[in-house]
Amino acid sequence: MIFSTFQFLITTLLAAVCARALSLSDGEIPLIALVIPALWILPQGGVAGLILLAAMTSYGLTLASQPFALSVSVWMLFPLLMVVFSKRSSLSVVLTTALIVTALQVGIMLTQSAGKLDGSAMITLVQLISVTVMWWAANHWKPSNKHSWWALLFILPLWIADLSYAVLIALSLTGIIASFESLNKLNNFRWNKLLCWSLPTVGFAALVVTPNVDVPKPVFVVWICLLATAWMTDYILRSSEESETL
Repeated sequence: MIFSTFQFLITTLLAAVCARALSLSDGEIPLIALVIPALWILPQGGVAGLILLAAMTSYGLTLASQPFALSVSVWMLFPLLMVVFSKRSSLSVVLTTALIVTALQVGIMLTQSAGKLDGSAMITLVQLISVTVMWWAANHWKPSNKHSWWALLFILPLWIADLSYAVLIALSLTGIIASFESLNKLNNFRWNKLLCWSLPTVGFAALVVTPNVDVPKPVFVVWICLLATAWMTDYILRSSEESETL
């Protein structure tokens, strides 16, 4: 249990490092930095692995055109989707949550269209779809001990090109995926569920608390609303389940 807790803390630290590296690079991250982690797990993923690779590629292509804080904030969809599509959920919960998320994201896209926020509304939509597809792929791949270790060789050209931020992101994402696989094998606690909540929260919070990082107010408000929606939905579903068992 102590080792698992330490591993969890290291994984959350990697999320903060990854978000910070993205902010320092201003989104100018080579696509290969995001492809490396997807290639690393590709042998065990099957169709889900290929879909994950395509989704991460699509997401990576948008980074240079979007505010990095917005690019990090969309990962809050992971815990929200986990809650909404859990066994305790229902069609009404899915529809209500979908309306809330749609309203929030349309607000962001309208703000971008009005020129009050950098980036493009269409690219924001691509990021939302990419992260949603990544969540689906992550929930459908079958864990295995097979990995494409050769994919890590792509880190060498990034290092030689002095793209240290890209190296940090590639290694951090690979470490996060490896931690998910390792903790998923433990039955003493649902570590992956906790990671699904913690990593997007810690990653974005690392940007908020950094003095020289400017997080646009609309992005911060939408992120807070997504976090609150996920938490309240989970709380309501848990309360309903407990009342039914009494």
